[in-house]
Amino acid sequence: MTTKTKKPDLISMEDAAAQGIERLRKPIWANPLDHVKIDIIGGSLGIWFHLYCPFNKECNGRDPVSMLLMQMPDGTSSIKEFVPYTGPLPDSKEYLADVEKYKGCLHGS
Repeated sequence: MTTKTKKPDLISMEDAAAQGIERLRKPIWANPLDHVKIDIIGGSLGIWFHLYCPFNKECNGRDPVSMLLMQMPDGTSSIKEFVPYTGPLPDSKEYLADVEKYKGCLHGS
């Protein structure tokens, strides 16, 4: 007998903004602490999103990494590929411990 796991209900960045959900992640991301925080302005999606990832500090020298959200006519920000992020926030002990495990891995120190 096989058990099927229910796929999570996916939402888009625009859906999230309309619902007031600031933090999202893609279920396919390997690290469960990786997530984005979107800017919500007047109930609508802003032009920036911020990628939080424990590896960012080592790889990019900062966490989060902010990126311009290109809202293209093709409806890219309408693609339903995210779930709400409910994990530890970047200032939590769990998240900071994950940041520490990457410290020095790129520079051999």
